Amino acid sequence: MILTRLDSAVTTAGDSFTFKITESVPATATTPAITPGTRGYGIVAFADHARGSGTPGRMVVEPRFLRLPGGTHVQVIGDPQLAEDFVVGSTRNLNGAFAFVPGIGLAVGGYNALHRGKEVVIAKGTPFSVLIGDGLATGDCFVPPPDAPNVR
Repeated sequence: MILTRLDSAVTTAGDSFTFKITESVPATATTPAITPGTRGYGIVAFADHARGSGTPGRMVVEPRFLRLPGGTHVQVIGDPQLAEDFVVGSTRNLNGAFAFVPGIGLAVGGYNALHRGKEVVIAKGTPFSVLIGDGLATGDCFVPPPDAPNVR
């Protein structure tokens, strides 16, 4: 669960954020047991403010590690099977098909060119999935294909 509110209007690349583990994670051969409430830390890898022409705000967040009691760090990464690490606001643009309607197309084009896109906000308390350990980066773990059963 994200513990820091992130808003593309004010967030910049390099800003940090905190999160916490909400479920118990049993120990494995490569990682210790992790209790609910364990804090984690990450950075905003990319942030782009909303702009004119309906361009929405965008953010990429990277969870980095959990801090266990005693100060030990355990690496974590965002789950690549989920698209929640890259967040995009809405454009608020009108449908491009209207551009082909005589008269209306000019108004639609003008509106789409002049308004701002919507900023993206990741609210405090938003659920957030992480993979614990570095097995994915080293190729030591199995990642199911996106169309496999039980993969969100």
